[in-house]
Amino acid sequence: MDLTQLKWTKNVNHHLDDKYWAYQNVGPVLNTFQLNWKTEQAENARKPEESELIILRQRTKVTHIVKLLNKTLFYEDPPDGEFSISRLVQVVWIADYSSVPPEQDMVFGYNVHLQGGKVMKLETPTFNKHWGSQCGLVEFQKHVLKALKLER
Repeated sequence: MDLTQLKWTKNVNHHLDDKYWAYQNVGPVLNTFQLNWKTEQAENARKPEESELIILRQRTKVTHIVKLLNKTLFYEDPPDGEFSISRLVQVVWIADYSSVPPEQDMVFGYNVHLQGGKVMKLETPTFNKHWGSQCGLVEFQKHVLKALKLER
């Protein structure tokens, strides 16, 4: 699997209940869904480029890696609730929900303290402190392949 476009992470939650996983039941056609942002986060939703990858985290677990399929923002009309902005993504990897999804600290290789629902560049100061001495983002992408058992 090619993770060279893995550059982002985003915390997500089920919109109705925290005991459920968000985006667990992805449709079988092309494994696509609309990844949501809060209504006021349009600028943040535009940050990732088409074809870039995002690690989705929820409840301290890594549950998905998704690929952005375009630059288009979708708006609910009229806005219905807190999360009315979305972008179309395709699942590259999804956790096996019959077991426990992997811990984010194991996947990231350090103690992760990222909160909120905005998409964030992986290369934060904390990320750089840990991965900077190990060839940075490239080595992290290789680490994710190993941690999620995606190596060929």
